[in-house]
Amino acid sequence: MTTNLAELEILSLDCQATAANPHEGHLLEIGWFPTQASAADNSTLTGLQAYLVSLPAGAVIPRPVERITGISSNIATAGISSKIVWKRLVETAQQITIRNPLSSCPLVIHFARFEKPFLRQLYQKHSPKYAFPFQIICTHEIAIRLLPGLPRRGIRAIAGYFGHSMPELKRSMDHVIATAFIWKHLIELLDKTCGVSGLDQLIDWLAATKPPGRSGRSFPMNPEVHLQLPDKPGIYRMLRAKNGDPLYIGKAKSLKQRVNSYFRQKAAHAEHTLEMLTQARELDFTLTGSALEAAILESDEIKRSSPPYNIALRRRERVLTYCTKGLCHTAPVAEGDYAVGPLPAGRFIKTITAFGLWLAYGMQVNDDDQLDTLHSILALPPDYAPEIDCLKEGFKEFRVTYSSRLTHQSALRVLTALGAEFWRKRLQADALAEMVTETENYDKKQKESGREHVWTPEAVARTIENMIRHSAHLIRRARWFCLLSESSLAWTSAEQRDNYKILVVFANGAAVDRNIVKTAEKIPVPPGRAKSFRSRQNNIDLITYDRLRVLTTELRRLVSEGRDIELRLGPGVTLNRRGITKVLQWV
Repeated sequence: MTTNLAELEILSLDCQATAANPHEGHLLEIGWFPTQASAADNSTLTGLQAYLVSLPAGAVIPRPVERITGISSNIATAGISSKIVWKRLVETAQQITIRNPLSSCPLVIHFARFEKPFLRQLYQKHSPKYAFPFQIICTHEIAIRLLPGLPRRGIRAIAGYFGHSMPELKRSMDHVIATAFIWKHLIELLDKTCGVSGLDQLIDWLAATKPPGRSGRSFPMNPEVHLQLPDKPGIYRMLRAKNGDPLYIGKAKSLKQRVNSYFRQKAAHAEHTLEMLTQARELDFTLTGSALEAAILESDEIKRSSPPYNIALRRRERVLTYCTKGLCHTAPVAEGDYAVGPLPAGRFIKTITAFGLWLAYGMQVNDDDQLDTLHSILALPPDYAPEIDCLKEGFKEFRVTYSSRLTHQSALRVLTALGAEFWRKRLQADALAEMVTETENYDKKQKESGREHVWTPEAVARTIENMIRHSAHLIRRARWFCLLSESSLAWTSAEQRDNYKILVVFANGAAVDRNIVKTAEKIPVPPGRAKSFRSRQNNIDLITYDRLRVLTTELRRLVSEGRDIELRLGPGVTLNRRGITKVLQWV
């Protein structure tokens, strides 16, 4: 008699590894969860187990694996031997086999092609005399047959399609829970659409049914939801099935055009976008008076909801900090000598403070006690850093080249003056938009180019210049943000008549007033014009910082579109389009 799939006790399993197969890497983590699809509530997760697996001596965790799993070398030291892990896994499988009863344990894995070689390796290493204890069932193979039109069928996409949200990091415990959830919904769909309700039927169905070829994408969202959007500016929210969690928040000049562009059959989308569209079933939107206001609202909404498919503007672990004028120390608020900022904490803060220390200690190069400082100025991961001798020679070359400007000034003046010089060299008359892209994508370019980079003393010196250039840019931008936080902005809009313009007034970095005024009307003095620079600094939190960053990007867009634009920063300071263009070249 065939075993009913809903009543079948299965073992949901997931592995994480340092490479795609056992020949290139090692098992890093494994987890499993005994369950049944008919279980009304798996919230107790009874029997759920997950273990870090100890790595062989000398084995390393690649940085991409560490980034997506959150498992560092330090964390991995808590791993236990693969022998113990295999023993516990087999014991659990034997109990399930007896209870079913079957000749082997049904092992449900999403994309089992990855796990199979690692499980076979464990089997050959620790119990080759016995029969392989598992009957592996791949939920991905079921999904590609049942749901052929979905844009993506990875574990995150399919779990989200059925309404289950997963944490960002790839960990075995979360993946086995998601796999059990997917199994429950797939076998319900199997029974309903194919009449497959037993284990033997499932095995036969998988063998007899070939995965269909791609004939076009089938999006879960009802077309009526997005086809009726207005042709106006605003923000949109892609929402997950069932629980309605926001997946992605975006801005648009035209909600109708932007959102419908996602659902064109041959549209070229990034992998993460297709994964998001596999899960999105509902849509919400908010109209705004302009594309600029939509961009600001988008930034604020992303901070509030932290949707998983918004990358750039999420809060994450980001914080702001302030430096002393000597650049050697940082603090979370602007007070006393901590007058430089706000600055986003990260690699460039390491450069700034290390550069200050290097200047303070006489620009030592040969002193081995200063090696950490030299490495910190470059702010590179150890794997990408130059050899010690090359590092020292590069700093010597930099010191000789700029010796006249490295002394007799404060560290802040040295950094900002050098940074301005290096920035000026990169400026070109027609490169304003490229400068924005180059600045925002600097980290990505460094990571991509660093893997094949050959270090020479000249390359070290150039890297020091680059780091100073971008560090000084952050300091200039902080000053600009403090000015911009109390301002009045007016611009002509394509949606308004020629003799009218949009006016938005900012206080404490937030839009506090919005109006439509006549083009000839003088824009008002910002209400916070009398606020001290220190007060403005401390009013800028992370949300405000990103809002002002977005506002600056929108100013670039207005300039590039040829709009008439005015920005009033105080009673006697009003920038027209030409003046704004000059400022934007530097911030």
